[in-house]
Amino acid sequence: MFKPLRQLRPSIATWIAGVSLLALMPMMGFSAYVVYRQVVEQQEQAMEALQRRAQVAAAAIGQELDSVFAELSAIAQADALRLGEPAATLALAQRVVDVDPRIDDIRVGPIPPGAPRVSSLLPALGGLPPAVALTAPLSPGAPAPTRGIVARVRVESINARLNEQAWPEDWTAAVLDANRVILARSRDAAQFVGQPATSTLLEGLRGGQPVFEAATKDGIGVVASTAPVARAGWLVVVGRPVSALNAQVRRSMLFIALAGVVCALLAIGGALVLARQMGRQLHAVVHAHAGRRDTALPPVSSIREVAQLSEALTQAQVAAERASGELLGAREEVMSRLSERSEMLDVLAHEVRQPLNNASAALQAASVVFQGRGDSAAAEPLQRAGAVLSEVQSSIDNTLAVAALLVGQGLAREDCDIDALVSVAIADLPPADVGRVRVERATSTRTAAMDASLMRLALRNLLANALKYSPRTNPVWVRVADSDEPLALLIDVIDSGPGIPEDLLGRLFERGDRRPQAAGARRQGLGLYIVRRVLELHGGSVQLVRNGRDGATMRLVIDQAGDDE
Repeated sequence: MFKPLRQLRPSIATWIAGVSLLALMPMMGFSAYVVYRQVVEQQEQAMEALQRRAQVAAAAIGQELDSVFAELSAIAQADALRLGEPAATLALAQRVVDVDPRIDDIRVGPIPPGAPRVSSLLPALGGLPPAVALTAPLSPGAPAPTRGIVARVRVESINARLNEQAWPEDWTAAVLDANRVILARSRDAAQFVGQPATSTLLEGLRGGQPVFEAATKDGIGVVASTAPVARAGWLVVVGRPVSALNAQVRRSMLFIALAGVVCALLAIGGALVLARQMGRQLHAVVHAHAGRRDTALPPVSSIREVAQLSEALTQAQVAAERASGELLGAREEVMSRLSERSEMLDVLAHEVRQPLNNASAALQAASVVFQGRGDSAAAEPLQRAGAVLSEVQSSIDNTLAVAALLVGQGLAREDCDIDALVSVAIADLPPADVGRVRVERATSTRTAAMDASLMRLALRNLLANALKYSPRTNPVWVRVADSDEPLALLIDVIDSGPGIPEDLLGRLFERGDRRPQAAGARRQGLGLYIVRRVLELHGGSVQLVRNGRDGATMRLVIDQAGDDE
């Protein structure tokens, strides 16, 4: 009924499979450690990326406020204010308000003691939208009360600057004032601006941790990071859904675990096959030496092949371990270089664009001052300098955009107000060119799905080219229309220049400058290349629909069918 114990002894194949499995245990343990380290590393990289994005957004908001303060400083240094001429001062302030769409009103008068440099959210007043007040004292250090310049800045401009950062679709970013009330938001700003921050966010802020878990106003659990806006008392909060972060970690763990299981099964299967072959060979040898001459003795070459196969398997295992180590090292090096590239782009965006923005705002304000005094001879060089700065800023923006496009940065595609997009793109132009652009609407459509930041850059590049090659006395037209087949938004930029030469049409949207330059001068020629790449990422195209001696028409075809599929 029961087998003798000696018959229950494992076979040679079982012994070899067991030994192989034991040999695999250290490798499986190492694989588990690698999985753990990768999970920790991914979490750390996600936290660092979250903090970096919050710091970049806070720096951008700070630049926006600094540019307004530069205009207030220019008014404070005007002759009319120093000579005590209220009417001339008010006229100068009104001209600045007319030029800068961010500012609703500027007042000069006494400021109360302890008035903050940047206020919290101010409600809508007298038909004006919600805003914040920026206060610049005329006599820094003077005993209170003293006089100062107060500008009412639209909250929409803060929101537009926040959304220039091209946030991923499932991320949420917001700007909180000193009272922790929402000033701007990357998603559903119209619904949540003016509301207090959530209790979980306030609790996380009180904890003082750089990264913490909280919940958004629409009930989404996020991992949040904050960064202060310099000299404003505001905070920029950036949140990434906890579910998305956990899903990314789970996918990585599952992939590595499956790979480990497959490798273990293959190793065990190979060991069993090898063990069976060796068992048959050994049984034949033993039987032959025991006197069973009827059993054929395996040739020496077969035994030698088994030994060679075993040696080859050992060498393959050593080579696999070495290759695994080299791959891990290469991966760490690539991640380090990608992190360094991202940091250098952030440094370029912050350290170069901020001084240029401040200088551009100061030149603009100074030009307004000289024009108000009737000194056109002094205003003209300032306008030319402002135009040069605008061209430099455009080149930097184009270079950063190409860097993002080349690494395959995803689109933050969402519903965008078409009129706001066109207005912001026009406002990016030099002040002398803003008045030359006319807008014509041939559709009642108000919003369209797109990446607002990239599309703003593409439209600005087309407008800059059209203005450059059109006579200064002629306007440049922007026509907004739509089409049903294909379902798309159409934006035409129409100029009255000399047209595009025939020999340039074949390479019009390629990288590289197409205009003749002086000896030694080089341009990157990125403008139209960026337009083409941005439209390709949107599933659309840029087309030259008219070209002649009386001008050219460029058309942006922004696909809208993708969201319905």
